[in-house]
Amino acid sequence: MPPIKLAVLALTLLGTMPAVAGSRTGGGGKGGGPLSGVSSGIGGATGGASPASGGSRGNDRATDQEERYCQDRDTGREVACPTHIAGSVVVLERPSTRNYSGDRARVDFYAGAQKVQDSDGSVSLELAVIDYRFRMTGALTHYFETLPDGGKLTMSMPSLLAGFRIDDMGRTAVYLEGGVVFASTKGDPMEDSSITGAIGGVRVEHRLTRRVSLIGDAQTMAFESDIRAQAGRVGVRVGHLQASLRVLDFNVGPALYGPEVGLRF
Repeated sequence: MPPIKLAVLALTLLGTMPAVAGSRTGGGGKGGGPLSGVSSGIGGATGGASPASGGSRGNDRATDQEERYCQDRDTGREVACPTHIAGSVVVLERPSTRNYSGDRARVDFYAGAQKVQDSDGSVSLELAVIDYRFRMTGALTHYFETLPDGGKLTMSMPSLLAGFRIDDMGRTAVYLEGGVVFASTKGDPMEDSSITGAIGGVRVEHRLTRRVSLIGDAQTMAFESDIRAQAGRVGVRVGHLQASLRVLDFNVGPALYGPEVGLRF
């Protein structure tokens, strides 16, 4: 399937996730909200505490870099792209990526805050190192919710993913990713829990203009004790500002979903 069609399909599927998640927003455990329900579900599935897991803006830079520089045929170094006139048409020679020298590694950072429906919210941090088609991403999402007795319940989910870009290096960036994820609850009146699992998914970004991009990602997670989760995000980025709708849906509790706003550099 061509990368552009794959991207459209992925974004379409992501667009249906909020509706699916909305069908599973039952009340939380112990009279609390959705996060209480998730914590209670994880604790019930594990029998209590267990022993102790986003085309990017960097891709925009890579594409812009390719549009401004070409490879010198004699030295192999990047130089300003020459132009020549063929009739009345100005032709810009695109650079060759066959002899990529490995000097375009870049860092992509994201920080965002989410309002979770029927709960309090979450904050997220994401740091990625991108080198041509390869991407290494470390992320942390921290959910929090006020309990009926005034206490605080939290769930932290750090993850580490390795990704590979599978498209034609054009305006649409499609990464396949896989790695490990960890989930830990704290402040549960019954008992805190922690679980470790595998995570895999797809990350898509389509650049509309130099400053505007559509973004989307979807992951599936498999933990111990037959606990599973689906996560996704779809939205738009304008400059450094990113707005999206984010979903996290465990099979043992209500979905955690809502709007998220953040900055990406």
